[in-house]
Amino acid sequence: MHIIKFDTEEFARKQKISIEMAARKLRYDWFEIIRKQHNYSKIAIAHNKNDVVETFFLNLVRGTGIKGLLGITEKTETIIRPLLFASRTQIVDYANAHNITFCIDETNSSNKFSRNRIRNNVIVELEKINPSFLQTMTENIKHISQCYNALHLQKTEISSEIISYDNDKIFIDIEKLLNTENSQLWLFEILQQYNFGAERIANIYDSLDGESGKKFFSPTHVLLKDRKKLIISILKYDENHIVEIGENTTQIENPISLKIEKIENKNVIIEKNRNTAFLDFDKLKFPLILRKWQAGDSFTPFGMRGRKKLSDYFIDEKLSQFEKNEQYVLVSAEKIAWLVNRRADDNFRIDKNCKTILKITFEHA
Repeated sequence: MHIIKFDTEEFARKQKISIEMAARKLRYDWFEIIRKQHNYSKIAIAHNKNDVVETFFLNLVRGTGIKGLLGITEKTETIIRPLLFASRTQIVDYANAHNITFCIDETNSSNKFSRNRIRNNVIVELEKINPSFLQTMTENIKHISQCYNALHLQKTEISSEIISYDNDKIFIDIEKLLNTENSQLWLFEILQQYNFGAERIANIYDSLDGESGKKFFSPTHVLLKDRKKLIISILKYDENHIVEIGENTTQIENPISLKIEKIENKNVIIEKNRNTAFLDFDKLKFPLILRKWQAGDSFTPFGMRGRKKLSDYFIDEKLSQFEKNEQYVLVSAEKIAWLVNRRADDNFRIDKNCKTILKITFEHA
């Protein structure tokens, strides 16, 4: 028997991921360590039919595309899931009938986690409508899987026509893409493998007829919208200090430390402190992006009219080269909302119509 304990919440905080994602990563990383230490060929996971359906709805809500609706795979290179054919109830009944001891994770009853809310609330209600809901969804997922296989074959053909490669860069021909039927679907299917999210891909698609030079970031890649092509490359070291900030993020520690609070606009005292930004929450589009400033960046300094290039702003403020090199910006839908630790953008200012404020405090580099 192998037993280990993790501080999952601390790991999630440091990695800036959800507790559910943190628990999964810690668990599977440890399984792989045990497998190698004992020369096991496979790790058997007890996922069942219920887990497949819960994963379907979880991914549906997250917007992961068709691939995310395929449920859980039966096996990967080192992982097998031999119980996917059975429901959770069937497994428990079998264990009780054969006096097999088992334990239940005490967190399963807590609706703090998204999967549990789906399990304990959504699926329970759907089973009231259709008592055979679990089996119905299993069949639906099989049909979706077959559709995805056909889609994948077509994507392979289309990709060969519109994508080219040069060393470590990927090039997507914009004209050929737009001339392809269902072009937005194919762009989604291509870009999600480079960890671009649904909202970011929609923004990229909307930019295809626009000016060149725009950059879009995923946690692992950067995409440059050129005149005729989309150019994708792996994030280099200097570009890797990029963080996505969701609506419910409260703290980030790397590459800089920011405290983030969402507060109602009731008797709020607006501090005149360059370390803190007070932004109209409803004017922001999430996820926000924290990154270093780039040549060509511009913003409307708070209290002013008209846009100003950051390079000119830095000259006016007499910033040193070191200060410029270390300058971060907070970006909402490709627009700078805050020049961190210096000045907010006037377009995101608090006005009489503001209901919710996003207060962001720079704590330390």
